[in-house]
Amino acid sequence: MGDELRKAEFKKEFNYSESTYQRRMKEFKNSPFSEGYKAVTAKEIWIKLDMYRAFKDWQADNRFRVKQIK
Repeated sequence: MGDELRKAEFKKEFNYSESTYQRRMKEFKNSPFSEGYKAVTAKEIWIKLDMYRAFKDWQADNRFRVKQIK
């Protein structure tokens, strides 16, 4: 469990405000890396750091891709 952080620890690690955290988690949960988000209960959230960092890399790599209009 060394690569997992609870919500408060995660926000502190990345220096995220609550609104930034909510926005990032919405994107994270709707990505191919959503397995890295574990909601044990409504108040106990665990986030796998390796998956979140992979998500951020993936997001950076795909930042300028646009959808093809058919």
